[in-house]
Amino acid sequence: MKKQDSLELIIIRHAETQYDNFGDRDGCDGDLTEIGEKQCLELGQRLKDMDIDAYITSPLFRAFKTAVGVCNAKPDNPILQIMPEIIECGVPVGYYGCSEEYLQNYYPNTQMCRSLFETEQYEFATKYGCDNELRAKKVIDYIKKTYPYGDRVALFTHNGFCQHLIRAALNIDKQTFDFAIKNTGITKIEFRRSGQIILHGVNL
Repeated sequence: MKKQDSLELIIIRHAETQYDNFGDRDGCDGDLTEIGEKQCLELGQRLKDMDIDAYITSPLFRAFKTAVGVCNAKPDNPILQIMPEIIECGVPVGYYGCSEEYLQNYYPNTQMCRSLFETEQYEFATKYGCDNELRAKKVIDYIKKTYPYGDRVALFTHNGFCQHLIRAALNIDKQTFDFAIKNTGITKIEFRRSGQIILHGVNL
């Protein structure tokens, strides 16, 4: 059940990936393995009855296909938002994932989010820790400003960036915690109207 005095953030790592099947994508942008495809179906079944108000994914193919696995299990064909700012750490300079048109071939009800850095085109870095910390803070600020208390938002992203997101959401220093995020692991964070921030679990 959702709580009307809380904004709930569900952070999900993508399913198992192979890096020898890129199609026309960049070499960092692998597809799912057969096991990964099954994990997507299982994840969709786990979340099909969960009331989710927004679905937001990295534009890297492995995260997108994981999000599609959940959206396909929903009866209402929900909008899947593409947010380049939640791609994995250390992708090649200037690569911001697949385009909206490319991803719409796989899930038509897909649309691109606006740039969180308020630039005409997507322009941000992912190489250094400070770059990723800044991205994570931008994403968390966007979620908290865009969605009201009572909503539940699902983010589909990557192991390295999951860790930055969790730390940014909890306002903890990078050196305080490291998290091991398994494939399709779910991290649940609750922002309460009172100002409390609650980590309910990692890899639920």
